Amino acid sequence: MSEKTSRKGLVFVALAVALALAGGTLWKLGVLPTGAGAAQADSTVAAADADDAEAKDAPPAVPVELARVERRGIDAYYKAASVLEADRLVDLVTKVQGRVRAVNVEEGDWVERGAIVAELENDREQVQLRAAELKLQEQQRLLDRNRSMVDEGLISDQEFDTQRSAFDVAETERDLARIALEETRIRAPFAGRVTERKVVQGQQVNAATALFTLGDFSPLRVRVHLPESVARKLDAGQRVLVTPDALDGDLYGRIERVAPVVDPTTSTVRVTIRMDDDADLARVGGFVKVRITTETRNDALAVPKLALIEEGGLRSVFVAEADTVRKVEVRTGLYDETYVEVLDGLEPDWFVVEVGQGGLRDGTVVDPLNAADVGWAAADTPNDSVLARAD
Repeated sequence: MSEKTSRKGLVFVALAVALALAGGTLWKLGVLPTGAGAAQADSTVAAADADDAEAKDAPPAVPVELARVERRGIDAYYKAASVLEADRLVDLVTKVQGRVRAVNVEEGDWVERGAIVAELENDREQVQLRAAELKLQEQQRLLDRNRSMVDEGLISDQEFDTQRSAFDVAETERDLARIALEETRIRAPFAGRVTERKVVQGQQVNAATALFTLGDFSPLRVRVHLPESVARKLDAGQRVLVTPDALDGDLYGRIERVAPVVDPTTSTVRVTIRMDDDADLARVGGFVKVRITTETRNDALAVPKLALIEEGGLRSVFVAEADTVRKVEVRTGLYDETYVEVLDGLEPDWFVVEVGQGGLRDGTVVDPLNAADVGWAAADTPNDSVLARAD
């Protein structure tokens, strides 16, 4: 019994020694939860957890749209508003009073020069003209007879002169009767279109009463009043863009003349624009907007106006730099409806944020949505040293 017990004790001792040796080996290899391997594993897990926390705390990339800084033509312009005017627009008035016998035209009718557009009752004037013509005919016969008699010496020169004076008076009376009759007829002084009829047949009118308005629409004109500094940059013949409110498209005209004086009341200069012949779709009196080019730059370094950030008197843009942006102050020059010239602060082929500037600041991570469209790549953007020089 003692021998058996002794043998079991030896087995237990051997197992204990084997386990001790195996534990030491595992401890050295860092497999056990205690020791150098365990510490290294713990640090790796902690670092991964920290990275995950930092990634969760970092704001997401801001989606933006970029535009390339490039050279293009820019036209500086001045805008004004006015109305279309006819070349001539006049009221046709009667010189005498009377009752309207006939109205021969209506609004919108085209009339030739000299056409009778209306006529007053003129029976009396017609009778007076006929009487004057008969009297003149009688005086003509007497003058012809006296001329032959004076040639034969049957009457004196004095008697012939008296008869000739009587003929002249009769001729003058005939002319006056013609004028009186003509004054009852209202004629068009030029070819044009009737824009307004103001009387009806049978209406009694006084002298100087306007019966019609007649317009000559070839050509149409626009008159604008501009500051003297702008007017000095304009030349006769310069093309002008005219946009009527009532039409979808644009019309064109040319500067016909620039007034040589400044209106002391408004400190402006009147500029007259003659519309092109194809502007017949527009109507007289219609409201129009005029855009006059005052200066042209054919090779200007430009960015979209949307990219500009104005803060007080300073202007700046956000320049894309790798996957972030940097704010750069710029100095601008000419501008049109879409682009603005950059005189200082940027270089060609840089990229600026055109859409999505709200909330951006230096170092903000961005996600250009139109990178492929504008040809942007993070590796091609300017570095800090270049931007520092731009500042």
